[in-house]
Amino acid sequence: MFKALFRLFTGGSDGTAAAQLSLYERIGGEAAVDAAVDIFYRKVLADDRINMFFEGVDMDKQAAKQKAFLTMAFGGPNNYTGEDMRKGHAHLVEKGLNASHFDAVMENLGATLQELNVPADLIGEAAAIAESVREPVLAGYTEEEKAAMSQEKTLFEKIGGEAAVDAAVDIFYRKVLADDRINMFFEGVDMDKQAAKQKAFLTMAFGGPNNYTGEDMRKGHAHLVERGLNDSHFDAVMENIGATLKELNVPDELIAEAAAIAESTRNDVLGK
Repeated sequence: MFKALFRLFTGGSDGTAAAQLSLYERIGGEAAVDAAVDIFYRKVLADDRINMFFEGVDMDKQAAKQKAFLTMAFGGPNNYTGEDMRKGHAHLVEKGLNASHFDAVMENLGATLQELNVPADLIGEAAAIAESVREPVLAGYTEEEKAAMSQEKTLFEKIGGEAAVDAAVDIFYRKVLADDRINMFFEGVDMDKQAAKQKAFLTMAFGGPNNYTGEDMRKGHAHLVERGLNDSHFDAVMENIGATLKELNVPDELIAEAAAIAESTRNDVLGK
């Protein structure tokens, strides 16, 4: 959707668009997005029309997620790993989120960009991108959809739950430690602790109970990136994940689901 919007704003995809700066670059890149999000949430939390939706929210995490989303939406690097708009806001729709609240958010966004002296034409572009998510943000779920989702099994459940994750992690690390392309990254590592941490992470990532207390992917792998961790090593890990799940006779469609989840962490793991 945002790629389509970007093509619209930059005049098509005939080669001229590639030479034109993205909205992310034109508004000032990372520093501008960071400043905008900080000012935006300061305004939102002071706005009695909408601040009730942020009660109990970890605003540091919320701001970080919003910065990643806007960076992606405005044409910058895509490090956004949050939920889709409909799913991510469904609980707020149940609390009464409606078009008037969305209008208030748009008003605060515009005021934020004006405070940062962003030119009017760029504010218009940013507003158009924000406006494009109105429908999914306010859609919520019908009672029938909620009932269907409550009955739908998570990947964690579909692959066999805790026992399957435990078996997969044990086999996976056996393969990794025998793989000379990547086993050097585990020299001196307490593999019992590593396996326990990985089991907790995969359980959470596959939709099971969230008992993961480890570092985020970027921070947790930064020391390995300094030692040379790159895409070829990540590819080797992905290969071992696939071989592990095949060894456990996991169906191909579930292997693809698991691979997609693992692949979604590539940029953070490699510090991109």
